[in-house]
Parts: sequence; structure tokens; C-alpha cells
Amino acid sequence: MTTMVQAIENPSLERNWTSAIENPSLERNWTSAIENPSLERNWTSAIENPSLERNWTSLLDMREADQMKLSRALKTREEGNKLYFSSSKMFFLSVLKMRPVLKKREGELKKREEELEKRKIELEKREGDLKGDMDGKTHKGMAEVFEMPEADSGSLGSRRTAGDATEINESRDDDVVLDPFLCSGSLTDIRELIESGKLPSQKILDEMCKVYERKSQEIAITCKAIVEHIKSKHAGIVHVWAAYTIQNPHKIIFVVIVKDKSENDDRTEPLSLDKLITYSFVNQYVGEFSSEGSEVIKKHTSASEGFDEESYQKLQSCISKHSEDLMKKHKYLSIISACSNRSKGFDESWELVPEKCIVLYVQKKSYIPIDEEPFKTNYDDIPVDVREGAFIPYGHTAGEKLDPVRMGCQIGGDSFSGTLGCFIDHPQYGVCGLTCAHVLLHSLKLKRLKSLGMVKWPLHGMSTNVYQPADNQSVLGNVVQLICKKGTGNTCGMDVALFRITDRQPKTANFPDATAISGSSFQTINYDSWRMCDTGMLNLTQDRVVKFGSTTELRDGKIIFDAMGVKELESCPLFSGCATITLFNQIEVKDHTHGLPFADRGDSGALVFVVDDNNSQHTCIGIVEGGTTYGTVVVTPIVPILEELNVPCLKSFETEINLSHIHDNINNLKAHINIVESGVQGMHGDIQGLHGDIQGMQGEMQTVRQDIQNVNSNVQAIGSAFQGVQTLSSDIQIIKQHLLNPRP
Repeated sequence: MTTMVQAIENPSLERNWTSAIENPSLERNWTSAIENPSLERNWTSAIENPSLERNWTSLLDMREADQMKLSRALKTREEGNKLYFSSSKMFFLSVLKMRPVLKKREGELKKREEELEKRKIELEKREGDLKGDMDGKTHKGMAEVFEMPEADSGSLGSRRTAGDATEINESRDDDVVLDPFLCSGSLTDIRELIESGKLPSQKILDEMCKVYERKSQEIAITCKAIVEHIKSKHAGIVHVWAAYTIQNPHKIIFVVIVKDKSENDDRTEPLSLDKLITYSFVNQYVGEFSSEGSEVIKKHTSASEGFDEESYQKLQSCISKHSEDLMKKHKYLSIISACSNRSKGFDESWELVPEKCIVLYVQKKSYIPIDEEPFKTNYDDIPVDVREGAFIPYGHTAGEKLDPVRMGCQIGGDSFSGTLGCFIDHPQYGVCGLTCAHVLLHSLKLKRLKSLGMVKWPLHGMSTNVYQPADNQSVLGNVVQLICKKGTGNTCGMDVALFRITDRQPKTANFPDATAISGSSFQTINYDSWRMCDTGMLNLTQDRVVKFGSTTELRDGKIIFDAMGVKELESCPLFSGCATITLFNQIEVKDHTHGLPFADRGDSGALVFVVDDNNSQHTCIGIVEGGTTYGTVVVTPIVPILEELNVPCLKSFETEINLSHIHDNINNLKAHINIVESGVQGMHGDIQGLHGDIQGMQGEMQTVRQDIQNVNSNVQAIGSAFQGVQTLSSDIQIIKQHLLNPRP
């Protein structure tokens, strides 16, 4: 068939056929042959011959089969051409992409070749110097000469062990250039490879980081797929992210956060990451951090030590200026604070240098997420000290039922528990209690509501009861208002909830009796009336603070800094889970005595007071919000909270105390009145008897009056008689005078 096609397409044969057809003699021969009767009979007999018919049919079938084969061959050649051109294009693109890498590699090889050439000359010179020595000594010397230097021991063919964080240059295989992840012409091709279940090796991933750049979308989607792959390896892996180090920005290392051994289920197989993960990684247990932060805190009592007023204000201004932007740009930055001591070389030769600095606490020191840039070495000419640590909201504890309810007792809401901070006389809701929002609301609700800032209940049918204690049995009230604001560089963040008290109304401002050994040098919290102060009035070099929480009860501490920023990390799920908390301009407090923490889980919401030198007055400065993994406590200022609630002050119990005394006096007076009433009832009978006697006496008095009238009449008669007697006496005197002096 191929020969026939070639013959048909042959130009010379075409001319021969044309000439043969156009030749007159041949035409006559063909005509005579056709008109020849004998030939006609021959043709007819040939056509009617059955054997010849079969031959023609078989020839036609063979021709059709050859045509099908030819069609398939043409189609195969076309597909082959397309595949060839496609692979050539991909190869060409990969060569273009790898050209900078190859040039760089070529330069490294040339440099290496020059170094080897110099080394060779040195070896030859050394060998010549050693020729006169003995054989054993010569062999020993040559062994020393040809030993590779320590710096080159891992340059070729070495393999990095899982969990090793140091740089090791892996060997480059010939198939690296042709790897589909490196040869892919677009982001879509990489997505298709990942969707088909393919992932690059560690070596290819590092090469991709050089080709596509670390912050490219190609690296982002590839690392995201690898992160999900690592997380699927074991239930004990709770969080993973891709990172790099400043020393080797093109080497990707995965930070793997795993559950604490104590939290793993007994039915779960032991977690052996070296066998599960084939990529370079470092691991960290949940809540486990370097002790650098806590060691620094132990070495000094206040960040204000060694600070003059000007430098301290400069620190405050710097943190207020940059904290919001830093929290936004760095996912695993949890705390921004200040310190008068800078830590250097903690893992090697630790040195604590007296130097004013900004302290940034991160999940894992030295490992930077691939989509972020490193921290600056200084901000506004203030040096930076990076340490490991995280902010943790304080919840969970137990308590007993109190009637009437008191400040400092344990309360709970949806699923967690904390401390009732204080009472407020609200103009709309009446007597209310104040605590942290994460104490009363589940993290899922907080996640839905925190974007709203301030929320008033009931909201969309949601209603949250408040229990005391947090056993979901004894209802104390219900949530009426929620404020969740992270704040800004100049404003205070807060995470508070206000709840209306409907049962066991408070009567005093007393705290519960301590049930354990006090961790405070103070025996109680004293005050005559509520006083408050803002952070601007704090004296950080002198002010000591005290609080009463439902878990740790009485504890005293020392203020470290009053403009810190904190953020709860998703990679550190110790409490609220999916609803992370971010707060700016918070107060940082450390323990003061006994080595006991100032607050712990279950103390969220507890009031914090500044104490004067004589322990005679206490001034409220804020409520406990949470703590850090290195031992300090985060306090939200109270004044901004009351401003948000539009309440001038906390509830004062002076009026209640006076009313209580009045109430007691009234009760005593009522008792005396009852006694008098019983005496009066006894006297009533006597009065009735006296009434009869009076009536009898009235009759007698009438008789006496008649007698008196008679006596009066007699007296008048006697008076008349007396007048007659006087007249008679006068007459007698006249007669007597006449008798004594008779007239002549």
C-alpha cells in the first residue's frame, strides 16, 4: 500500500501515465482491444469466473484495511506531533525558568572549581614536603591532607533529618529540572497537579521557592496543600504552618503544633512525627514555650526600672503607634510589651543587658511564616527583643452558691466560667454584674458577634443565662450587653459582658471568705467608697495591686507596663478556640510575693485594685482579662469600660449600708410598738371599769352640786344674818355711847 501511494505521488510516474494515456497509437490499440470479440469473450468469461470474483473481493477488502491502517497512522503522527510540540514548549519554558538558577549554580561550580584547584596546588606542595618521611607517617600525613574541611562536609549528597532547623544543601538530581512542579507553565497547572494527589518533595519545594519566589501564589497553594497533608497524618497535630529562617530564606520548614502528651487519647497511637512527616519540620507542644520570657520576668520587678519619664513615654508612644499594624501583619505575634532588660543568646550563653526595648512574643521564635517579612531590628530607634510566649484568656474553675451574691464569686454561662467582677447601677437594666465576655458566651457566639463591637440582648432570639456557681443549675441573671473591641493604638480594647441580676441581689461590697492559704500580703480589700483611676495616674515604680478571683482568691502583684497589646493565637488553642481575642493598651501585672501567679484560669473578670502604702485605701484600675505563658497577667482598664457602658461609676454600697441600719432601727421600733400595743389593750379593760366608776361619780357629783347649792343658799342667808348682826352691833355701840355720855 505504501508502494502504491509512493508510486501515485511520484512525478515521473505521473508523467508516464499521462503520456501513455495521450498516445494515439496506444489509444487505437486500446480501442481495437476493446472492440475485439475474442477479447470481449475473454473479459466476459473472466468476469463471470467465480474464482476471479473472490480474488477481486479479497483485493477490495485488503485495500480497505490498508486505508484504515493509513488513517490510524496519520492520526497517530498528528497526536505525536502535538505531544512533541507541547513537551518541547514545556521543556523550553522550564529551561527559561531554570536559566537563572543554572547560571547561579554554574557560578557556584566555577567558584568551587577554583577553590578545588587552589586546594590541589596546596596538596601537591604539601605532598612534596612530605616525600622524605617514612611510609606510615607519609600515609598519615596524606590522610590528613585529603580530609575534607568541616565547612564542606554537608555540601553534597547529605540529607536533612526531620525536625532539624539548620541549613543543609541537598544534592541536585538530573530530574529536578524536568519535575512537573518546576516545569509547570502556570498556576493552573500546579493546582491540577495538587488536585490529582501529587505533592513535591522537600528538595523540589526548596527549588520552587527559588524559581517562583517565596511569597508567590505558586508557593502559597503548594505549602497549603502540604500543611493539610501533614495535619491529616495524626489527630494529635492541631496546627501547622510553613516558615523560613533569616539564615536561609529559600529553605521551607514546617512548624507543627501537637497536643500535649497528657491530652492524647489512650486509644491513639503514640505520636512519632519522624515517621509520619517527610518534610523538614520543627514541632512544639500546645502551650509549651521557651522559658526565656519567664526567666527575664524573674530577673526584674518592673519595666519602669531604669526608665526616666521621657524614655518611658517614648516607649508608650512607639507601641501605641505600631502595635495595631504589627498585629495585623504578623499572624503568630501574640503580645507586644516593653522591658528595661534585653535578652541575648538565651539558647547559648545567655546575657541580660540593661537596655530599653520593645518585646514581641511569638508562637515560635526564629521561624517566620512564608508570606511575612521579619520584624525590624528597631522601631523609632527603639531596639526589638523577640521571645516566645502567648496570651491566654483565664476561664474554668469551681465555686459554691452564695446568697446574697458577692463580688469575686464564680459565675458561668454557655460553657466556661470566670469571676464576677463588680456591680453596676445601670439606668436601664437596674442592678447588673460585670465580667469578661469570653466567660459567659461560647466562642462560636463570640465569633459571630465580635464584628458588631457592641451588642444588646436579646439579639436575634439569642438569650444567655448567667449561673452562680457555674453548674448550670442556679440562675443568677441574664446577659444584657456585650462589648468586644480590640481598640487602636490610642484607645483601649475590651472584652466585657454586662448581665442583669434577677436573683440573690447583692447587699454588700464584701468578697467571699478565702478558702485556701492566701497568696497575698493583704488580709482583705478595704474601702470606704468606690474609687477609680485611669492608667495615666498610675505610678509604675511604686504602685502595688491586689485582686480577689474565684480561683486564686487574694493575690497581690506589681504593674510592669500599661500599654501592652495582646492577641490570642489560633495555633495555641488553650481556651476559646475559634474566636480569637485581640486587645490593645492593656495593663501588664506580675506576681509580687510568694512566687504564686497573680491570677490563673477562672479569674477572668476579677477587679484589680491599687493599694496605698498603709493598705487603708484601694482604688480600682481594671478587670483581669487573661494571662501570658511566661507568667504575667493582662488587665483591661476600668475607666474606658464604664465610658462605653455610659455609667459614671461602680455601684456604691454606702447607701445600702445606711438603709440597712435604718431598717434594723425600724424593726426595733416595731417591736417596742407591739409591746406598747399589748399594754394598751390591757389598759383598755381598766378604762372601761373606770368609765363606770366615773359615771357613778358623776351622779354623786350632781348630789354634791345640789348640796353645794344648798350650802350656798345657807351661806347667803348667813351673810344676810351677818349683815343684820353688824347693824345690830352698830346700834349697840351707839346705845353704849349714849349710856356712857348722857346728854345734859
